[in-house]
Amino acid sequence: MTDERSIGVYLRWSTQEQTEQHQRQDINEWLADHDLTLGDVDVYAEQASGTATERNEFQTLVDAIEAGDHTDVVVWEISRIARKGFLARQFFDTCEDNSVTIHVTNGSVRKVDPDGHGRMVAAEERRALIRRTQAGLRQARQEGKWMGQIPTGFVRVDGYLRPNFSPDYEAGEAGCHDIADALEAIENGKSYRAAGHEMPNVPRQTLMRIHDSDRRSWYLNGESEDGRVAEALDEVR
Repeated sequence: MTDERSIGVYLRWSTQEQTEQHQRQDINEWLADHDLTLGDVDVYAEQASGTATERNEFQTLVDAIEAGDHTDVVVWEISRIARKGFLARQFFDTCEDNSVTIHVTNGSVRKVDPDGHGRMVAAEERRALIRRTQAGLRQARQEGKWMGQIPTGFVRVDGYLRPNFSPDYEAGEAGCHDIADALEAIENGKSYRAAGHEMPNVPRQTLMRIHDSDRRSWYLNGESEDGRVAEALDEVR
């Protein structure tokens, strides 16, 4: 790398439980190998699904590439760019059109050049990564594990959904019984605002969403048609 290079780093993680820490570690090592640190580059980081067509930081990066602000982009894994094929193709095209090199810190393909060298292999590796991820998700679901965002008042233990009976309020958690108490108060005529004000980390909007959905019965009756939730609620009954 030379001083004329301008690098953009893209970090994406999908759920609240995931973090970008492992991505940062790999990218930090790549930067160190090129006598750089995160302070020397522009970082675009966000929690978002790879299937989302609207990602603020991703779009900001694309705009920066089109404006000629970057000569290189670094990602942890090629699937971090996008899980939808057309989004990945558009990103590759944008980089090629603006003479931007894509560097990958974790994968068999380490670089996609502006002339397209490495692109086909990178695209196939992205598809393979997605297939492995989907297979893992299917297996986890078959085993009754909870995937995706954890409902308020619950935690994930070894992949399985469980009620949170010992919430860390300072960390922003809410207890399952907190939600139940708030919903009972609402059923007895208390306003959402008043009930939410009395419950740690349970805002009015959250209570409204739960109270107006099928999830209300999770907390009030300990019942759910979802087997994974029903198993978790066995600990409540």
